[in-house]
Amino acid sequence: MPETYKVAIIGSTGRGGYGHGLDTVFKDLDNVELVAVADGNPEGLIKAGDRLGVSHLYDDYRKMLATEKPDLVSITPGWVSERVQMIETAASVGSHIYCEKPVAGSLAEIDTIINACSRGNIKMAIAHQWRAMPPIQQAIADVMSGKFGKLLRIWARPKDDSRGGGEELLLHGTHLFDLMMAFTNIPRWVSGHVLQNGRDSTQADTHYGTQPVGPIIGDSISATFGFDNGVRGFFESTANLAIPGQSNFNNLFGMSIECEQARLELREPGDCYIYPAPRVLPDQEHLAWEKVWIEGWHDKYDHNTLWKNFLHLGNQILVKDLIETIETEREPLSSICMARYVNEMVQGVYLSHLSDGRRIDIPLADRTHPLGPSE
Repeated sequence: MPETYKVAIIGSTGRGGYGHGLDTVFKDLDNVELVAVADGNPEGLIKAGDRLGVSHLYDDYRKMLATEKPDLVSITPGWVSERVQMIETAASVGSHIYCEKPVAGSLAEIDTIINACSRGNIKMAIAHQWRAMPPIQQAIADVMSGKFGKLLRIWARPKDDSRGGGEELLLHGTHLFDLMMAFTNIPRWVSGHVLQNGRDSTQADTHYGTQPVGPIIGDSISATFGFDNGVRGFFESTANLAIPGQSNFNNLFGMSIECEQARLELREPGDCYIYPAPRVLPDQEHLAWEKVWIEGWHDKYDHNTLWKNFLHLGNQILVKDLIETIETEREPLSSICMARYVNEMVQGVYLSHLSDGRRIDIPLADRTHPLGPSE
């Protein structure tokens, strides 16, 4: 293994940018050297070079990868429009990959990506920063160990802002579904219901959101997922429940986990709170929430500092983890295989809804998107 990993950045100014800090994460890491950046936008390319302190600038990521042959490439654009081509090209030159979420807009695209990585023996990690936070990792370990008794149910709630419903199902659902699997295992079935303006959505409602994440429908979604041992996961999203500057709350994003002996609440910027009963009992005044405290984390970063930097810190943890997996052959914390099941869950919601709510087995037998071609 190289003592220093050569890293190249693929950005796309005006077409997904540089994601959530997937370019700057490498500047403070040991054992990595930023060697090049590619961006088809001339002005954006110059700014990226200055920001990253990189002099090897390319207007075509294909040329950059063929010339530099980096050990690791960060695919940063938030748009999924060119995701497959970028990953296939990186894999073809032997570059391991750190990738912005969501990975792709369809199962067909995910299948292509997995095949490309498999052919090249490429490790690929997804930027699910929430998954990397030490309190979240501690909560996962505690639940999996049976510390709170049997895991029963998981409720996932995205931001419920203007993107609620179909767009959030993948855009923010990717974090939440990845976490569901971290606490359980891969899903076995899905049942979904989708509304548009209070009525059942139809295939005729298919459109594309503010950010390309494949075809979507609905402004309100309710979905149930079945996992092993009778565990069920629930996802709810409705647009415009939390309006910045207008609502008394501005972020509903979180996850509730019910075990036999406790309830866990996961909140940004990656904190966990534990209640000593499976549900909140307001009449039991002796019961109270307790924040999970991680030595070397909470005493190093106060709440405001974490809010400002948790994406960067999460990226650092995930990149370090990716490098470790390259050297040890284990899978990353948020792997491409888990990303595949995220898309299984998303497409399964739509397929179930369009099948009158019928329960759909996962993995899906039909890999085509139920709403039509992915963008």
